[in-house]
Amino acid sequence: MNLDYMDLRSSLSPVLLLMVLIVSGCQSEYSRTVKRELASGAISDSLIFEFKMGQTQKDFYEICWKMNKEKLIGQGSRNQFARYIIEPDSSSAELRIEMLFYGIFDTDKIMNGMTMRYSYLSWSPWNTDTHADKLISYLKSKFLEDYPGNKFIRIHTEYDEYPAYVKIDGNRQILMYAVGKKDVVVKIEDLRKKDLDM
Repeated sequence: MNLDYMDLRSSLSPVLLLMVLIVSGCQSEYSRTVKRELASGAISDSLIFEFKMGQTQKDFYEICWKMNKEKLIGQGSRNQFARYIIEPDSSSAELRIEMLFYGIFDTDKIMNGMTMRYSYLSWSPWNTDTHADKLISYLKSKFLEDYPGNKFIRIHTEYDEYPAYVKIDGNRQILMYAVGKKDVVVKIEDLRKKDLDM
């Protein structure tokens, strides 16, 4: 069979197009969102309270010290976290939430994010209203209010028994996942500083 170059090119084009479509279809929604948001060039550097990406570890401690003096935060468990109590919008004391937080620092002691761990103060195994699935629902709504932009998308993890969600706006990623039936971990990170394997 004798095909010239034009015949070969025209016969391969649909196959190549199909391959490109298959490969792009295999990319997860997460990967597509990361690429789109990083390509936008939008920079979101706010974390929580007065904390911002790019501050030093010294800045972090100074802000914590100031907040502690104002009795806004206290010392968390095992001296590893700062502790903040979120009062409910309603008068129900059982809906008070403990938030433990600490900055994510690189080797130069520059803050590239924040790790937070939430749980209801009144949590108990028999009170399902205080379980992580209810808390994560509340936190998703709260973070959407405080950090407008894209919505959370459900992602799959190795611990798929518990839900995990991610929200990406420009360089800022907010990852939220349940740990057991009690705690919800939230990590806000600068995607420009992460090793992305996509």
